[in-house]
Amino acid sequence: MAVKLEVAQEVLLKAAVMMPEEQMPLEECRGRVLAEPAVADSDFPPFDRSPLDGYALIASEVAAASAARPAVLRVVDNIPAGTTPRATVMAGTAARIMTGAPIPPGATGVVRLEDTNYFGDEVTVLAGAGADTNICRQGEEIAAGEEVASAGMVVNAGVMGMLALIGISRPWVYCRPRVALIATGSEVVSLEAPLLPGTIRNSNSYMLSGQVGDAGAEPFLVGIGRDDVGEIAALFEQAAESDLVISTGGVASGDYDLLAEVYRQLGITVLFDRVAMKPGMPVLAGLKDDKLYIGLSGNPAAASVAFEALVRPVLLKMAGRKEWWRPKVRATLATAFAKSSGAVRFVWARCWQQGDGLLAEPLGYQGNGMLKAAMAANALIVIGENSPPLAAGSDVTVILLGSL
Repeated sequence: MAVKLEVAQEVLLKAAVMMPEEQMPLEECRGRVLAEPAVADSDFPPFDRSPLDGYALIASEVAAASAARPAVLRVVDNIPAGTTPRATVMAGTAARIMTGAPIPPGATGVVRLEDTNYFGDEVTVLAGAGADTNICRQGEEIAAGEEVASAGMVVNAGVMGMLALIGISRPWVYCRPRVALIATGSEVVSLEAPLLPGTIRNSNSYMLSGQVGDAGAEPFLVGIGRDDVGEIAALFEQAAESDLVISTGGVASGDYDLLAEVYRQLGITVLFDRVAMKPGMPVLAGLKDDKLYIGLSGNPAAASVAFEALVRPVLLKMAGRKEWWRPKVRATLATAFAKSSGAVRFVWARCWQQGDGLLAEPLGYQGNGMLKAAMAANALIVIGENSPPLAAGSDVTVILLGSL
């Protein structure tokens, strides 16, 4: 009997083992997941500084300055970025200052260079209103001891910049899961082999390698096993160094569906063998020595959808992420979906913004063995169990796979 999708997801996530941690150079960490919080060792900015080129001065002295009634001040210092002030700003004086330079003692504001004229040792301020807002205060963005990035956060460009800002050159991150991909079936041949009558090329391993990579893991293709228990078992043994094994084919109940026997011979404990979902109902999940083995359908669309629903969340958890699910939104069905659904059904779709809402359109070529729809899809429409055919205009749940 098929287990409910939610039950299968819970079983797999409970069995998923987090990857170990490693330190890596910051420049190599994009896409990794932080294993430890990142804490600032100092304030940022580390001192009051100027956000622009101009003149540091006493803001109240120039608040009313204009082109008609300018304020004239004596320049007592020149402060480039990376230096320290040499003079104190007092009444009637100003200091030339560059972007990022420290605010000198006594100054309470900065006037833009464009709002001044400079001649000799004097500066004429032509517009001084708002000078007191032109200071970046010490610690206004980050305070010493503040946690600026949490464990479980994916390292993107912004995180890399922030870690560099607080001086973390080798953060602790989770290792990427290594995922072994095995294709089975005597009809399956490699991409280089001639396509003889009755054979098909091994598209599943390449499709799944892309999905594995998108989930932040490292795929490697082990090979193709013919419909022979010993041959398939040998491929599984070659995957011993992996963190998770995904196979395709051999999971139904036909004469040549041999994966259950392979699991038995290798001592892999079966967790479940069917999931109440379409496509992708045949799923043989097993566990041995804390390693998950997940056998998916040999039909490409079924394997791809089952990966999205069951395997991707597992890989995200293993890689240290706190969020394991893709975004779900509500959308309006742009065209009718004519099939009724007993189990939960996933439909490749195109989703786009229209006005204040979203529209979702089921794509063609939705058969279990078809791949065309997967190329164009940026979403999966989720149709609940025991659903009748849906008319255009129906409200549906959509899982977003990419940008709209």
